[in-house]
Amino acid sequence: MSYMGGRRANRTRQAGTGTTPARPLFVEHDLKADENRVGPHDKCTRDEVLALLPASPLWPRKSDRLSVDPAVRFLAFSGRILEWLESHPGDGWQARWRAAGADQGKEIVLAGVLGDDQRDSMRNGVISGMNQLMINRIVLPGYGFLRGYKAMRLFKNVQLLFPDGKLEETRRYGADVGMTGRHIDEGLRLISSIILHTGRDLDQLTMEDIFYLRARDRRASGEAYVGTHSAWDLLRGVGILQTKDTLKDALRHGQRPTAELVDSYNIQSTQIRNVLVRYLDERRPAVDYGTFRGLVRELAGVFWADIEAHHPGIETLRIPEDVIDAWKQRILTYTDKSGQVRERRSRIDVMMRIRGFYLDIQEWAHEDPYWAQWAVPSPITRGDGAGNHKMIKQTTARMHQRVRERLPHLPVLVETAERVRREAAELLEAARSTPFNDVFEHAGKRYLRVLPAVNQVPSRPDHGSPHVFIKEVGSTARRINQTLVEDDAFWAWAVIETLRHTGVRAEELTELTHLALVSYKLPDQLPDKGEVVPLLQIVPSKSNEERLLLVSPELASVLATIIKRLRDANGGKIPLVSRYDSHERVTGPQLPHLFQRRPYWQSAVLSEAAVKRLLDRTLECTGLRDAAGEPLRYTPHDFRRMFATEAVTGGLPVHIAARILGHKTLTTTQAYLAVFQDDLIRTYRGFLDRRRAARPPEEYREPTAQEWRDFQQHFELRKVSLGTCGRPYGTPCKHEHACIRCPVLQMDPRQKARLIEIIQNLRERIREARANGWLGEVEGLQVSFDAAMAKLNSLKNTPTDGRPQLVDLGMPVITDPAPPPGTGEPDLAPDTPDLVRLPPPPRQPGWHPDPADR
Repeated sequence: MSYMGGRRANRTRQAGTGTTPARPLFVEHDLKADENRVGPHDKCTRDEVLALLPASPLWPRKSDRLSVDPAVRFLAFSGRILEWLESHPGDGWQARWRAAGADQGKEIVLAGVLGDDQRDSMRNGVISGMNQLMINRIVLPGYGFLRGYKAMRLFKNVQLLFPDGKLEETRRYGADVGMTGRHIDEGLRLISSIILHTGRDLDQLTMEDIFYLRARDRRASGEAYVGTHSAWDLLRGVGILQTKDTLKDALRHGQRPTAELVDSYNIQSTQIRNVLVRYLDERRPAVDYGTFRGLVRELAGVFWADIEAHHPGIETLRIPEDVIDAWKQRILTYTDKSGQVRERRSRIDVMMRIRGFYLDIQEWAHEDPYWAQWAVPSPITRGDGAGNHKMIKQTTARMHQRVRERLPHLPVLVETAERVRREAAELLEAARSTPFNDVFEHAGKRYLRVLPAVNQVPSRPDHGSPHVFIKEVGSTARRINQTLVEDDAFWAWAVIETLRHTGVRAEELTELTHLALVSYKLPDQLPDKGEVVPLLQIVPSKSNEERLLLVSPELASVLATIIKRLRDANGGKIPLVSRYDSHERVTGPQLPHLFQRRPYWQSAVLSEAAVKRLLDRTLECTGLRDAAGEPLRYTPHDFRRMFATEAVTGGLPVHIAARILGHKTLTTTQAYLAVFQDDLIRTYRGFLDRRRAARPPEEYREPTAQEWRDFQQHFELRKVSLGTCGRPYGTPCKHEHACIRCPVLQMDPRQKARLIEIIQNLRERIREARANGWLGEVEGLQVSFDAAMAKLNSLKNTPTDGRPQLVDLGMPVITDPAPPPGTGEPDLAPDTPDLVRLPPPPRQPGWHPDPADR
């Protein structure tokens, strides 16, 4: 086993602009060079090999019924193959086999040995001789040769060489764990291929042999060879492989060392790389593995690998100002897996973690001299995180909008999940009761029950599949595995119902076990004393806090249906299954998990990715779309927010909702709650009703029809030509409807042109009154003119984009200093504030007092 993501010191990568380097979930094994792989008789001569063959346990015996002795025939064709191999260079039979290109396929051997004589009898003879050479390990064929060879007799002969009773024990174990006959045969053929390829006996096989074969097939064809998993389980079941892990569990990386995680980002500076590794080792015990991997990605990838990619050669943590400013600009965006550039919403969190990195080193330098040489000022200042509150509000607003969009459609999703589950179960039952190759009708459609060709083995009835396959008559679509379709529909329904009734996280959903259902007896002090209520225990996950949920009747029905399905499919018991934690990268103990399925012979707990896929498939059946016309998507966490919103708006106190959701603070729960307009109106009306109930009835009498008409008419009377009158209800106009002078007039910006006409008219009337000496008229018109100008100025200063208006308070001017004591000026009291005088308005040239300008 080897790790493929080692450190490559001469490779650079732009971590801030590219994606995170691929770290596959499963270990990729190197294809070891097998040129030195030879059999035990590799150095024997041709005559010595021909003398060894008859000693084989599988060598044919002489029969009186056959005119030609098969032993003589096998020996003759084996000799011809050896003679052909001797014509190629090499110091042994394996080297000559490889030099002749025989691993490319049996046609190379047939053409080389027979030439143009390709009669069936001759071909069968060469194949029989080749089988004897491989069984007796004269040559060790490659996996590519065996995959295309397809000689079932050869593999069965190898199985006959198993130790006494081992073949029967292997088949018996496969049947006990639920393998079909086809799966058992596929596993045995793969085990036979490994024996032929390695030249070892059955009890000498190792886990590395399976790993190598899987890696070779995945790189050659993109997928593991058929029978890889069943071969692993068969070898594990009969004690050849000393492990309890499945092949998938054995291949997983697990938690990787800190140095390995850092080296995946190819840090060029060895000193900086060592600092990062030592710092992260200090931080690792205090955080979970998922958080730790995120910290490694941000420090080593987003931060330092990006610095080196754009500014190579930096060997110190004291980064120049222009370099850090350029980095801050680059982390504003990132490139996703599809190559699209997106906004990095977590950029402030990234900068604050970089700042924490520098501040931790400064603090540790007081206790550990190693850190003193790296203690430098942080390039990330406190001000760089100033916009974090704004981004948190934006994130909360997006969450609330998602809830407002999805909560009204939740009944449609629930109804669709129930309908799809019911229809899939009915179709499966109708198909199961139909014989093979017969047509049946269901829901107005005609279907044909089919049996895949791989299961059509007349000599092996046990090769039949437990799955039911159908195909719609007249359709060109592929056949349907209705068993898997019904299984998907059931678990999609179970996931949706459990999420919406509990509000648990996706990780907590997959962790639910049969042991989580507990009972609680109410104390005798409560009204329902002695009553036993069911509770659902949620094991520690994100917050590492255990909590209990009251099981509602609806949730109890869903859980009972799940338990019944598991028991019916497993002989009345819930299988014990290990769950793999993709966040912590560890495999847990075997427990009776509720959300487990068994598509073949291995039961497995649903992964979080599988939960999302089930949701997406159900959503496709609903046809729901968002406001933009795109398909509406739900995530498991959307159900958690919708559960919190429905619970609190339904009257549940927010602090109780926080306990149910497992939140440590009410702020987190409040961020989940989306307020709808109808909830706002309904809640406020309820508040008014409760307040009225606490006051005397006469204070809240119903208005008469005339009073209601007067109230409505009041708002109509407030509408004037220049805007709206702001006087309170039931009060008359105090300015005798001189609206232009009234301070409560709310100007309509659309009436600005009309106001300018009024001002021009007032200016002309003032000019006329002055010419005629009507000084009293001038005084009244001037008051109206000043009020109109004030309203025009307010319209000019009002912004058109809705922003609040700034008020200019002017610059105060300090008066002359107080005279010294003894000058006769009265002293001000100690608490008398300083007097200020606003500067007079600027005077135009040629200005002189006018009686009208008062």
